[in-house]
Amino acid sequence: MVASPSVPDERLSDWRQVDDSTETPFDAPGVTVSARLLLFADDTLRTAIQDRAGVDRTWRFFLAARLSVSPTPPVPGTLRGLVATRAGHDFADRLDARGFTDVDRAERRSFRVGDDDATLFRYDALCQVEGVTLSIDGWLATWVPDRDVRLAGGAYPTAIVDAADPDAAAALRDTLDPAAFRSELFELLRETG
Repeated sequence: MVASPSVPDERLSDWRQVDDSTETPFDAPGVTVSARLLLFADDTLRTAIQDRAGVDRTWRFFLAARLSVSPTPPVPGTLRGLVATRAGHDFADRLDARGFTDVDRAERRSFRVGDDDATLFRYDALCQVEGVTLSIDGWLATWVPDRDVRLAGGAYPTAIVDAADPDAAAALRDTLDPAAFRSELFELLRETG
């Protein structure tokens, strides 16, 4: 059984945990990767948008995962690097599964998580809900602080791209604060272990 990743509980006090699962994303002769995934949704934003625009869905989410490679590889950096890269591709698939379209990895850079160097990926996507199209930013950090790989990421709306209903667009626009969403997500990433 894979241990749970540590998450900043105080920062997540206004978020709802929607999943705590263990899965095996990779299993082949000689190596198995097991993952423990925690998923959180921002219900405060969901309620605000539902009250103002009448549109109900999860708009922001945060995830944290711990991946364990078994048996421990003799050359840990190489295999763990492959696992982290594959996790980046899986994150794009998860965005797609959550109803985001046109998911594209737009950026890769270094990022500090505690005392560790992480690789940070940014994804651009679109979200279409009830006649409104929004642009979405998704971020995923991968790092290896010990023998297990850590992942933390999330996504949030950044702007309205198109809207059939100008009143719904105005109501949504009033609830979007992409700079604050990004800042909060990065704080969550930095405090995950």
